[in-house]
Amino acid sequence: DERVTFEQWGPMKERVAPKQLPLMHVGDKLFGQSAALMRYAAKISKFEGRPLYPTEDALLALQVDEFVDYVSEMFGPLGASFKIEDQAEKEAFRAKAVAEGGDMYKWLSYVDSLLGKSKSGFAVGDHLTLADLATFCWFQPLKAGFFDGIPVTCLDGFKNIEAHKQKIANIPTVKAYYSEAKMPLYKTYQ
Repeated sequence: DERVTFEQWGPMKERVAPKQLPLMHVGDKLFGQSAALMRYAAKISKFEGRPLYPTEDALLALQVDEFVDYVSEMFGPLGASFKIEDQAEKEAFRAKAVAEGGDMYKWLSYVDSLLGKSKSGFAVGDHLTLADLATFCWFQPLKAGFFDGIPVTCLDGFKNIEAHKQKIANIPTVKAYYSEAKMPLYKTYQ
């Protein structure tokens, strides 16, 4: 895990194709695209002896992919906001997206309802999977003030998302990683 500063990235960017982060070295090859890297890492990783991505169970893999894609789709409106040049307009667009009735709010409600149906507290199945880690990692910046215009309280009404966050945050290895708070953003992961 190598973190690259903004200053380091400028000169480095010209030496690597696809000229974007994140990147992963596997053997002597360099790969990009965060979703592909995330799935690859999950396929080769285990937690408590069980795979983070169920390569032996196609139906469970489908459920994991489906959940990850629901969470990912929720961020579509946020992505669209980066094209808005006027700062006040951008912030208003984002605030509306996470407000009740907004596009992101609808997805948050849906993910919250899915998590509420879980008997194990995990997103899919009865153990930690990529679906849990993606949900945990992608939702926390919303609470950190990372995106102008999105109130840090935007997840407050979603009790199942919060319960899931606490479940994942209290896994000893996750807790240890984020307890060091390498970046201010990481405090929301605790």
